[in-house]
Amino acid sequence: MTDEEESEQRFADAVAAAQVIELWSTGAQALSLLAAAHEWGWIRFLATPRELDRLADFTGHSPERIVVAVDALQAHGVVRRDGTAVSLTPTFATLAADDAWLTLSDVLDSADLARRLVRGAVQGATAPLTGPDALIAARTAGGRPTPVTSALVERLLQDLPEWHETLPRGCLLDVGCGVATTTLTLAHLFPRLRATAVEVVPEVAVEARRRASRLQVADRVEVRCLDARDLTGDAAFDSACWAQSFFPEPVRAATLAVIRRALRPGGWLVLEEEDADRQDLDQRSGTLRRLVREQEHPALNRSAEELAAEAEAAGFTLHRVASTRFGRFVLLRRPV
Repeated sequence: MTDEEESEQRFADAVAAAQVIELWSTGAQALSLLAAAHEWGWIRFLATPRELDRLADFTGHSPERIVVAVDALQAHGVVRRDGTAVSLTPTFATLAADDAWLTLSDVLDSADLARRLVRGAVQGATAPLTGPDALIAARTAGGRPTPVTSALVERLLQDLPEWHETLPRGCLLDVGCGVATTTLTLAHLFPRLRATAVEVVPEVAVEARRRASRLQVADRVEVRCLDARDLTGDAAFDSACWAQSFFPEPVRAATLAVIRRALRPGGWLVLEEEDADRQDLDQRSGTLRRLVREQEHPALNRSAEELAAEAEAAGFTLHRVASTRFGRFVLLRRPV
């Protein structure tokens, strides 16, 4: 290769790399546009179809700038135009609705957290998530108790009739409850169910209690802020669910021992196999997701069979591995 050819190749390589970065930058700009539009009330305003001039009046911007901004939002699937009328697309209208099971605010907060965690991975950050950041992660992972959530939980229980039978008049233990969406939904579905939800992060526990009060089930759902290994009480619960993927190796055996002791003889333990790879949009997003998750909590990704073996080693008896519409669950019992 001549010097001239090498120079041309280096120029072409630099341009190609710059174009890749520009493509990434476009996505970051779209996210910033959406976040700003949400922060300044545009998204809520456009939940109802509006004329462009009404949007200009609402924002205080010139009609020319509004047209440019709306064009950008439309190009990224956030809004749609019908002549001079503009409104949210159905998908974003659902995400921005007051009764959305997952809110736009939570999704945007989670995106910002992921951005910061990726940067922290390069910088060598090793500290655990702060309380506020743990709350962001919990809100995004758990969603909110809504009619949509209730419908999904009811469908899950159709696939897990053994667990379903324990709930109408039973006592439930939720270990690693996060914002307690599942337990609060179950309390809403079963008015005689009583539950104890255990969460170690104070900010997350406070949010779970707030939701319980708002749903008027606080008299039946006790949210306790403590390390699950410190839970006391024997043979008090008919069933337990454990958010096992958030528990690192050093605490798992002791946590299972506490759960076993807390269950009545014959009580049920329900474990969900977390198939994190299903969350990936493509191979590139998977690599970044793993980088983020390593900082949120250690990635375990244990199969249902591995979870069953782990619980059996702790003294549980395997009933079955259930394939449901929402993934695989492991049903175990404390021996009678």
